[in-house]
Amino acid sequence: MSDQGPIFVDQFGTGRGPSGGGPDRGPNWQPEREGSVWKLAWQGHLELQEIFWVYFVFGHGVVLGVGCGLMVFGMLAGFVSDPGSIGAGAWGLAGGAALLAAIYLPFIVWSLVSVWRCADNCEVKTRGVWARVIVVGYATALVLPVADYIIG
Repeated sequence: MSDQGPIFVDQFGTGRGPSGGGPDRGPNWQPEREGSVWKLAWQGHLELQEIFWVYFVFGHGVVLGVGCGLMVFGMLAGFVSDPGSIGAGAWGLAGGAALLAAIYLPFIVWSLVSVWRCADNCEVKTRGVWARVIVVGYATALVLPVADYIIG
């Protein structure tokens, strides 16, 4: 007998060895569905098309829509609290904007990391490359105005 351990034969083409997986998932790889979507997407275990279109594109619309609604209701609450003051409406609007930022910033980080990590989980690999290009462009578009505000 030799000193080698057991040899794993990947007869189904899953790319998952005895250790549970690797970067090459094989042609028959299926996304995991055990656990929360937030965690699975963060770990890169879901399909790119689902993460990109449902959570990145549609999710941004939902988060921004809810955030704009919060800003309007905050402004209205400010005007209701002091009808004769423009400042009260502005404070309510600022409170709504703060709530939007509190929701939007964690969502941005989660969605960008999730799309990046799930970019390999698609049949056409160029779609994964384009998804990463979009993520880099979007992150750049968000960071540059903040950096310009901080620097200048």
